[in-house]
Amino acid sequence: MHSSRIFTNEKCVGCNLCVTKCPCDEANVAFLENGLHKIHVDGEKCIVCGECLRSCTHDARDYYDDTEQFFFDLKAGNKISIIAAPAIRSNFPDWQRLLGYLKSIGVNALYDTSFGADICTWAYLKYITDNNKTGLISQPCPAIVNYIEHYAAELIPTLAPIHSPAMCAAVYMSKYKHIPGSYAFLSPCVAKHDEFSDPNTGGIVKYNVTFKKLLSHLNTNGVDYTKSSTAQFDNEEHGLGAIYPSPGGLKVNVEQYVSGKWIYQVEGQPHACRFLDEYIKEKSKSSAPFLVDILNCQYGCNIGTGAVCAGNDEYNVGKAMYSVQSDTVNNKKKKKLSPGPDFAQFDKDLVLSDFYRTYTPKNVTDVRISSSELEQAYQSLKKLTPQDRKKDCRSCGYSSCEKMAIAVAKRINHIENCVEYSRSVLREQNSAVEQLLAQNKDNSEMLCKQVEDITKSIAASNENTEDTLRSVESINSKIAGMIDLTENLSIIVPEIEAIIKKYSAMGDNVVNISTQTNLLALNASIEAARAGQHGKGFAVVADQIKTLSGQSRLSAEESLANNEKVLSLMNKLTGLRDEINGKSGDISESAESILSSINALSILLHEISTTALRITTV
Repeated sequence: MHSSRIFTNEKCVGCNLCVTKCPCDEANVAFLENGLHKIHVDGEKCIVCGECLRSCTHDARDYYDDTEQFFFDLKAGNKISIIAAPAIRSNFPDWQRLLGYLKSIGVNALYDTSFGADICTWAYLKYITDNNKTGLISQPCPAIVNYIEHYAAELIPTLAPIHSPAMCAAVYMSKYKHIPGSYAFLSPCVAKHDEFSDPNTGGIVKYNVTFKKLLSHLNTNGVDYTKSSTAQFDNEEHGLGAIYPSPGGLKVNVEQYVSGKWIYQVEGQPHACRFLDEYIKEKSKSSAPFLVDILNCQYGCNIGTGAVCAGNDEYNVGKAMYSVQSDTVNNKKKKKLSPGPDFAQFDKDLVLSDFYRTYTPKNVTDVRISSSELEQAYQSLKKLTPQDRKKDCRSCGYSSCEKMAIAVAKRINHIENCVEYSRSVLREQNSAVEQLLAQNKDNSEMLCKQVEDITKSIAASNENTEDTLRSVESINSKIAGMIDLTENLSIIVPEIEAIIKKYSAMGDNVVNISTQTNLLALNASIEAARAGQHGKGFAVVADQIKTLSGQSRLSAEESLANNEKVLSLMNKLTGLRDEINGKSGDISESAESILSSINALSILLHEISTTALRITTV
């Protein structure tokens, strides 16, 4: 994509209005930029007609001119003279003070393009007369020249080979007045830069300083030119060339000298370009007009692409032009002169060939597409039927679906820019959403049923959990009772052990007593034996005591043996008690843990049940 003097800034919202207004279908290139629809200008195909500048409601189109370079070079001391377009009178009410300000900051000479327009009128008529030409297309407007050179090269032989009024003034200043330095044109037209930079115009004019950028520069730099002294143009008095910026201005000037001739007048885009397309078919016919007065801008140069005035200023502009025309006519009457320029003097002073120019075809490179590529573009746009391909809603900016499909095939536009494509995608998405919703509904119903089953299972589980909880609580209670019993046993066992030990001590005493008794019985027997007949009774007693002592000793020993067995059993009982205590503690801790887990599970089941209920009621 080639650069252009007109460009898209960051304010573009992709509304496609620039595409709609542009007379050149492929001068605008649409694409997605970071997911956003943007439209840029292809400089190779743009004729700088400025319709996008005029029509954009988002201020998203701007242009370059030479204003800043002009002021920079002037400040640097370069010698620069000014040629002011006649439209300066309608765009700057205090235009003489503007000239005065420019003169005060170093501008050399000041020339009025109105005088160049007088030369232009003379050159047109002289060329037509000398060469017996009719059907010529006027060329004051560089956007018209651009269109013919780019898109209608067949009309180049019909394009008047005469410089524009601005260039006529520049040639006059350079060749006849020998004004040194560079020339700057105070301009209402962005496309004038193309004319001045064209090798066919000789590079005489270096700067195209548009009214809009000029005023912006002055405002930005705090310059109030209305406080400056006035200045006048340095050129000779002009005729009706001052009304050239008005629609039909050339026609009025020519009709002063030629009567009864058909001068065809056309202004504005896209009408001007459409006329040129049709004129290709008509130019060879004898019915062609004497001259075609054609301007790119609907309201003429006064409301040009680089002008300060806008479309709603048409009335004031017309009033200003009428005032200029009236003043010119009245001044000429006072001097008893024709309101037009003095052609006799021009014939004497000027050489027609000095004001000739040529043109160079600049045919736009046309990207050719095959029928299969076009069909593929239609398919990608989802335009499958003849009816789909004839909707021509123009929301894409083009006048037909076919042009949009061609643009897509040429890759200068994209399918997302087609509203019908977006609708089709939306319908497909809606259908998919409806299917998804239906599927979700079925899934929801199934989910609800499953949730209901889960809820019932949870309720049953909750009941089992509550039973388990009660059982665990009962076990825990019984374990607590058993722990109490073992604690009581822990108290009783030591007491029994103490009593048994007393019994053991008593048994020991019995054994000792029995031993001593036995010794006493033995002694008694001995003594009874000694006593003889008198000791027999005592011997019987001693013998009984001995027998009793033996029995006591035997009973005491058996008791001690039993006490040792009881003590052994009591020791085992103590061990069992300790083991029961330990295991009871472990069981109690486990029961507490189970109880805590069951409580947590019960809470969780309650939450799940609540959530399930909420799901089923959504």
